[in-house]
Amino acid sequence: MQQAEKKSEVNALWQELHQVCAQSIELAQDLSSCLRRGTVDNQLTPLLEESAERVGHLRQGIRDLARRGEPVNAEQREYLLDQMRLLLALEEENRTLLSSKGIHLNTPRSYRYHAGGRERHNCRSRIAKGDLAVPRRSRS
Repeated sequence: MQQAEKKSEVNALWQELHQVCAQSIELAQDLSSCLRRGTVDNQLTPLLEESAERVGHLRQGIRDLARRGEPVNAEQREYLLDQMRLLLALEEENRTLLSSKGIHLNTPRSYRYHAGGRERHNCRSRIAKGDLAVPRRSRS
């Protein structure tokens, strides 16, 4: 019975992650529409604040799932990765639209798009999948 409870909790975490990511995508699309129409006057700050809050929930959900130490459901992971890729593309597009209107957002270096370059991303992906071993530092 305890195993079934654990599985149910993990499934609930995945569902919450998918839902928060979907809400973030919808919000990014709303912001994009507003930016394209030029109707961002009083809507911009609340949309950006809500977007930041959703991303915070998404990050926390990922941390919560990782802390559980359960085996990762590959199908769920791939679906979430697809959602997150779409979200990142929308966010990057929105940053470009904002910049074109003279609005520049400050973001920490680690959260900027393409931080570390594609090669670094590929290495991290391969390490996460177990295709690439992480070199251990010698204790000298």
